[in-house]
Amino acid sequence: MVTVRFLHLLRSKYKLHTFEVKPGTVNDIILQLKDILTDLDPKDFEQAVVFVNTDIVIHHSRFDVLINDGDDVVFTHFVGGG
Repeated sequence: MVTVRFLHLLRSKYKLHTFEVKPGTVNDIILQLKDILTDLDPKDFEQAVVFVNTDIVIHHSRFDVLINDGDDVVFTHFVGGG
């Protein structure tokens, strides 16, 4: 299984933060999350940054990257202001 965590905007919007899903590409994982959270909007991930095992950063353009069994995935958004 893959552990998926939502941080910042996604956590605030969906009020949940940790999920267990099957391995697959990042896109596959988003589809699995859609099955868990029926109100999930896949567009919420277009500007997301994905950390895999804290050392690989994946942008939307690389959501075909394979996530393996035992990996830890974090979806977040960089938030700024001033």
